[in-house]
Amino acid sequence: MKVYDLTLPFAIDMMVFPGTPSMSYKLSQTITKDNYNLGIASINTHAGTHTDAPLHFIQGGDSLEKIDVCKYIGKTVIADCSVKSDFDEIYVSDLLPYSKKIADCKRVIIKTGWSKHFNEPKYFTDYSVITLELANWLVELGILMIGVEPPSLNPKKYIEVHKALLSAGVVIVEGLTNLETIPGDEIFFIGAPIALKGADGFPLRALGIEF
Repeated sequence: MKVYDLTLPFAIDMMVFPGTPSMSYKLSQTITKDNYNLGIASINTHAGTHTDAPLHFIQGGDSLEKIDVCKYIGKTVIADCSVKSDFDEIYVSDLLPYSKKIADCKRVIIKTGWSKHFNEPKYFTDYSVITLELANWLVELGILMIGVEPPSLNPKKYIEVHKALLSAGVVIVEGLTNLETIPGDEIFFIGAPIALKGADGFPLRALGIEF
């Protein structure tokens, strides 16, 4: 068995989506004073490699603890769209060669190589775009999960694209990395967020497993 870590390095001082809160961590207890360390963290729920719950874009939508964690676990297609560059759109035609595998696996990760721009300002703005047509097509294929390397799906139609997927019960994983290390176009994916009650999303540890 070989395990591929598909998670961006997480740090309290890492860049977060522009306009959203930064994070903090401090020790409330220390070994010097209390004989043990205990930290208090303020976490941006969409920092780094993370998942979106329906509540992120849908008023009254399911929060994180209501999502079936099994959606994040299973055989997953790696669709190679690494030819895409800044601001390029990803169309149905780009994923059409993978349609049978996607319908079978119910999970798809779109590889673009965008994670190489992590910690650059352009990481949050110039990424390739998941079109609304592609989102609707994937819903029609019955997918349970979509994963991408950028921090979001579509900078202009982010509301429409997110709602198309989340309203259909599709879980979204954003901020993946190291996809170029995976051989072939299929991997067993597992990425479990904590079941934080009332949360609109949260960072997760994303792993690809080759048996």
